Amino acid sequence: MSTTVSDVQISENQEPALLTRLGYLTLILIIGCICVYDNILNICFAHLLPETEQNPLCRLIIEKYGGVKQLILIKSYMTLLGVSTMIALVYTRFRICIAVIFILSLCLFFYLTFYCPEGDYSIRRLIKENKTSNSPLRVVYNFYFVNSFEENSKLLNPTYLR
Repeated sequence: MSTTVSDVQISENQEPALLTRLGYLTLILIIGCICVYDNILNICFAHLLPETEQNPLCRLIIEKYGGVKQLILIKSYMTLLGVSTMIALVYTRFRICIAVIFILSLCLFFYLTFYCPEGDYSIRRLIKENKTSNSPLRVVYNFYFVNSFEENSKLLNPTYLR
């Protein structure tokens, strides 16, 4: 059996395509983790969310369509739908959208983690905030590894929420 130049080129192109797909799937995994991080913060700060939410669509859901609990459910469903859609995009020519969504998700992660209401974004201030207060990273860590299920379920107690 003889091999032609086109056979060799096809087999050489398969390996980079596999690595490219694995790279995009890794980006999707990170995007999904950032979405979960955002939703866990919604749970942990549910009692403050009606007053502090800055996203107009989320504010609308909280105020008119069922409160924080409904927002958390909608975000969970949309995360599943978004991740599923991006997995399907990996196998199309539109996979570049995944990289754009990844960059936007990283911006969201840094915004959620390092947002300062006073506008002081100096390194000294950020380090002080993360050491002295309940930083978002610490809150999420406590949610998964320190708090009991009962403590976490109390975060969505209806007495705190409208």
